[in-house]
Amino acid sequence: MDWEKKYTEWVQFEQLSENLKQELDTLNDKKELEERFYRYLEFGTGGMRGELGVGTNRINIYTVRRVTLGLAEYLLKTDKDAASKGVVISYDSRHFSKEFAEETAFVLADKGIKVFLSDELRPTPLLSFLVREFGAAAGVMITASHNPSSYNGYKIYGEDGGQITQDTANHISKLLNEIENELFITGGELESFIKSEKVVIFSKEVDQLYLAQVTKVLKKPQIIEKSAMDFKIVYSPLHGTGLKLVESALRENGFKNLKIVKEQAIPDGNFPTVYSPNPEEESSFLLAMELGIKEKANMLMATDPDADRLGVAVLNEQGKYQILNGNQLGVLLLNYLLLHSDDELLKNAAIIKTIVTSDLGTLIAKKYGVKVFNTLTGFKYIGEKITEFEKQESFQFLFGYEESFGYLIRPFVRDKDAVQAALLTAEVGVYYNEQGKTLLEALDEIYKEYGYYLEALETMVFKGAKAEAEMLKSIEKWRETPPQFINGINVVQIDDYLTQESRDLVKKEEVGIKLPKSNVLKFYLADGSWICIRPSGTEQKCKLYFSVHEDNESEAQEKLNSLKTATMKIFKDFN
Repeated sequence: MDWEKKYTEWVQFEQLSENLKQELDTLNDKKELEERFYRYLEFGTGGMRGELGVGTNRINIYTVRRVTLGLAEYLLKTDKDAASKGVVISYDSRHFSKEFAEETAFVLADKGIKVFLSDELRPTPLLSFLVREFGAAAGVMITASHNPSSYNGYKIYGEDGGQITQDTANHISKLLNEIENELFITGGELESFIKSEKVVIFSKEVDQLYLAQVTKVLKKPQIIEKSAMDFKIVYSPLHGTGLKLVESALRENGFKNLKIVKEQAIPDGNFPTVYSPNPEEESSFLLAMELGIKEKANMLMATDPDADRLGVAVLNEQGKYQILNGNQLGVLLLNYLLLHSDDELLKNAAIIKTIVTSDLGTLIAKKYGVKVFNTLTGFKYIGEKITEFEKQESFQFLFGYEESFGYLIRPFVRDKDAVQAALLTAEVGVYYNEQGKTLLEALDEIYKEYGYYLEALETMVFKGAKAEAEMLKSIEKWRETPPQFINGINVVQIDDYLTQESRDLVKKEEVGIKLPKSNVLKFYLADGSWICIRPSGTEQKCKLYFSVHEDNESEAQEKLNSLKTATMKIFKDFN
């Protein structure tokens, strides 16, 4: 795309919204202007996500209208009943989320597609549920998940309630390429569409429909009835959408000994009390920890702004709150579900996890004779696999999870669901508390049986066209000239998800990988460790995943540290 030509179009567009016009007037650095206009914000299976602001490489009303028009054209071309089935729209607490949701509703309704629009902010898992509940053709969630306050995003869901697949994203992308000028896509007020019922506003009635399903995640309600009052929980929605549903799910199911972090209970797109509203980061738990110490809480919980991710912290041996990572909480939930499921269910049960999630869950499932399926990174692939189970009438979905704090217990939702996860985690906490154990102590018992597994993630940011090209070039070097050793350990297998080949370097054999193509490389080492390299699907980042296991924590930590150091050195050399 000719960035100077596109920039000129925006400068000369007299109807440009006032806030964007003022921002554009302040920009005079050529490199920054190029970065804002050299492309359209990347669109993929996760929709689009980026920084707010003026330009085609930013989130604003014009880029939102453009993607919505592409979605509308796609639905009308591929589903003859799409206009009457409609599209469900919800949004989180971020800056301009409500405005973007209304712009989305207007463009869809203007194309003759019925819209179900939330009357207030609501979580991503509820949006996924409502697409299925309403029998809609699609759903749109305005959110940037756990990103900083300068970001927003646009996630598209298919009629199964899961995020759109790669084929759908590619089809929409082709239609987006046919749109000549995003500035000329009409936006406007919704009143006339609401009066004609082309836009239907839904309210709190949907919350109860959803909560009735959430209750079904519980395995042993009698444990809660007996012991929940002796178990104190502190919860923070981190200024996002989770408060109403998480609090209701817990209280309505017996967890009445619940304290809310009041400073973080107010929805606020500035996220004023945290550096980043990400429950994976300890800084997001600081206020919860303060309240937890004051209240002598057994467990802390936090959800990200759109309430699809759940973070949990419990007291360790030093009397300090320790955050469980995504693999650890996932293993605890999985172990509990397997332990308390009847034999009839387990006969045909299946677990779904991503290729960058710990292998420990696979070992636990194997003990119970339960099948484990691996998918590419992203919960959309887990949702897609659940739909496949249903169509083929093959397996009974039991649990899906990924290392990035995403969990799903019941498939009435087809994305990660922090509300479900919060309720089940509270039950698991009470179960072990009755035995005089914390979740960390329960986890140690698992480690003693299966070995100590430890994982880590490193993220490198590559901003701008040239930097992104360098990132992709580096990944290609890993593919073309892979290292024979990492950290002094032989590389014994390489899985290349772009070529869809798995190479056993010991047996000199190759087998196909039956997963969608993706620019991902996974290297297995002779000691059972592995690393995985992949560019982010929604941001200009490269993510490196690491996994090791040993007999004890100190040895595992030492091995993990040296593996990370050795890998980052190779990456630096490739640059």
